[in-house]
Amino acid sequence: MEINEAGVLNTSEIYFCTPSNSAKAMFFYLTSVGHFYCNGDYVVTRDTFNSFLLMYVVKGGGSVTFEGKTYAIKANDLIFLNCHKPHSYRAPKGWEIYWLHFDSQSASMFFDLVYEQAGCVIPLSSNNDVRVDIEKIIQSFTQKAPLAEPIVSAYLHTILTELIMCTNAFWNTSKGTEFVLDAIIYIEANYNKNLTLQEIAEKVNISPFHFSRVFKKETGYAPYEYIIKTRINHAKILLKSSNKTVKQIGYEVGFNSETNFIQTFRRMTQMTPYGFKMTPVG
Repeated sequence: MEINEAGVLNTSEIYFCTPSNSAKAMFFYLTSVGHFYCNGDYVVTRDTFNSFLLMYVVKGGGSVTFEGKTYAIKANDLIFLNCHKPHSYRAPKGWEIYWLHFDSQSASMFFDLVYEQAGCVIPLSSNNDVRVDIEKIIQSFTQKAPLAEPIVSAYLHTILTELIMCTNAFWNTSKGTEFVLDAIIYIEANYNKNLTLQEIAEKVNISPFHFSRVFKKETGYAPYEYIIKTRINHAKILLKSSNKTVKQIGYEVGFNSETNFIQTFRRMTQMTPYGFKMTPVG
């Protein structure tokens, strides 16, 4: 089809979607998708665009600029952009790309998590399922059999989850993972003690500042938040498996007062310890 955009060749395809109100409220939903073949004139520069973008490079390469940084792009890279913010991308020597514009109420949280870990360009392994899922979505349009909105949402959620796993795998190849894992083991063994950031950092032979930054990047929690989460998880086990009082359990898992335990438990679970104990689970 003929697409009136500079650098987009006539063999390209584009499709538009109008999501239902239910999809906007509940799902990840598409606004447009495409399979583009582009020459060196292809340049996109926008201050804002009301969606997020997933773009897979099949062949060729180029660059993308986002938040003042420019990233090189090559074949088998995936670009993930928050298009609500200024951005641009180009293909000086041309490329073939699959792309999806989408949105959801939680898309920004997925983007922030991936972007914090790996930036907006993610190299994919040759056997990665992300490309396969993107192709399935686009092929459903080329075959004039668009997928139902819940199925599209499931595919998009799977793609974003896979990206989170990819970016975590990237960090897991670093030295950081070793000391973070050592710290987690130490916390699990000593969660009921008065642990400090300084103590844990010294235990794994890392400066407190660097330890705190990498620990949060890899676990999603600041060290103190992780300690509290661990205490609450152990408290839940005791609440369900013992006849100890709430006060006894609070002290046993490391809280310095019954009041502090109850307030923290309520903040993290929206229930009191006693309410949790009395509520059936499973």
